[in-house]
Amino acid sequence: MEKSELRSEDIIKRRSIFYKAFGIYGEPAGFYDFGPIGLAIKRNIERAWRKAVPEHPGFIEIEVTTLAPEPVFKASGHLSTFTDPIIVCSSCHSGNRADKILESFYSKKNDKAAITALRKMDINGMEAEIKKNKLKCEKCGTELTGKVEYFNLMFKTHAGQGTAEPMYLRPETAQGIFMDFKELYRLNSLKLPCAICQSGKAYRNEISPRQQLVRMREFTQMEAELFYDPKTDFSSTPLGEHSKSNKIFDTKILFAESGKDPKQISIKELIDTKKVPNEYFAFMIYKDYEFMKSIGFETEEYWFREIEKEELPHYSRCNLDVEIETSYGTIEVTGIADRGTFDLQSHSKLSGEDLSIMNGEEKVLPSVAELSIGLDRILLAMLDKKTVDDKERGWKWLKLEKSIAPYDYSIFPLQKDEKLVTMAMKISEHLRKKGLKCNYSDSASIGKRYAKSDEIGIANAITIDFQSLEDNTVTIRDRNTAEQRRIKWEEIS
Repeated sequence: MEKSELRSEDIIKRRSIFYKAFGIYGEPAGFYDFGPIGLAIKRNIERAWRKAVPEHPGFIEIEVTTLAPEPVFKASGHLSTFTDPIIVCSSCHSGNRADKILESFYSKKNDKAAITALRKMDINGMEAEIKKNKLKCEKCGTELTGKVEYFNLMFKTHAGQGTAEPMYLRPETAQGIFMDFKELYRLNSLKLPCAICQSGKAYRNEISPRQQLVRMREFTQMEAELFYDPKTDFSSTPLGEHSKSNKIFDTKILFAESGKDPKQISIKELIDTKKVPNEYFAFMIYKDYEFMKSIGFETEEYWFREIEKEELPHYSRCNLDVEIETSYGTIEVTGIADRGTFDLQSHSKLSGEDLSIMNGEEKVLPSVAELSIGLDRILLAMLDKKTVDDKERGWKWLKLEKSIAPYDYSIFPLQKDEKLVTMAMKISEHLRKKGLKCNYSDSASIGKRYAKSDEIGIANAITIDFQSLEDNTVTIRDRNTAEQRRIKWEEIS
């Protein structure tokens, strides 16, 4: 059942991890700013994604513009199909997202069958259900009696003046990759299979933004498009060799068949049972598994859900969503899609530019397997799942993977003694020169400083005391166990 507050809500607010944007002007819905701690965690998650995905051999990363001309989205199908169901309140005239109102209603009744059926429901069915159950406007509480219609989610603008060309803020980061693919393939001497990746902002004019970072109007995506020739046997490619030598497909994941609870299964079993289209798609499943593991998610904390045919995006032949159970209910954090040749074919047709490439001696229009990760949602899920409500210590704290924490170390002089402060600042500067981020504080009691360090997930706190002045040793306190040990400060790495 959907809950209203994250387990880490008090930490998020107290430490300004993220907060509503434009506060002095009434906080328009769907926009959030990140404070220094939130931004640091977000950047570390992005860094982990780069290690797991773009830095893989044969993968490259680019950055493209966030605005694109209308023909791009005509070819991609977004102009005609990138919609959500809306029902407008007859009293306050605000838009309500029809499927989400119903999902919330069914969740409160704990009606899982109805939630599953909702995924296949058309707008006529949604309208009938809303009226039958006399559901009300989320903003003013008036009973909803209007029609359910489709609403396009793209933000439209113009470049230039007068009869300027219509432009749209991108609703996904993928299209720029498809635009650039042919030139990137040629200029970077790429060979199939290869992947082009990027991380950046995307924009969706959400009908009713909700649940903080879950449904935003401006958000960050991390995407990878794997281009391959389906006629080429996967095992004969460098990816295939890598998979065999590292036993990638033996990896166990949680997989939820349509309408069923998740169960443990190997990636190889997904291939053998035709639950995924091919090994290329399966490889992207592993890439996501590798990324999730690197940022501290256990295999049992998330699952890959099989998407119903009726739910598939217009460009996809097969989709798996990665889902996590949070205090807000189940949220989707990742999508893995078999885009086939849809995008390259559509852009070739509308632009008149042949986007096929030479793969050896053969001319090929590659197929595409996509891995698309919502960075903001990953951050929110992590804050929720990794909050420890520690009754013994008397405070909540974040059990973050060390590489994801906003700082590598906290550095505390035991007291505001000039010699202790000088030594603490010296150690802090030494570690900064080694590329480590340090959180320095000499305010409040040492216990309160430990609590503040713990709550934002810093793995270790270094305390400089009077013994440190005599023998150059410091106390290192472990966040998880609260145990302390003394070492020479020069040995800290």
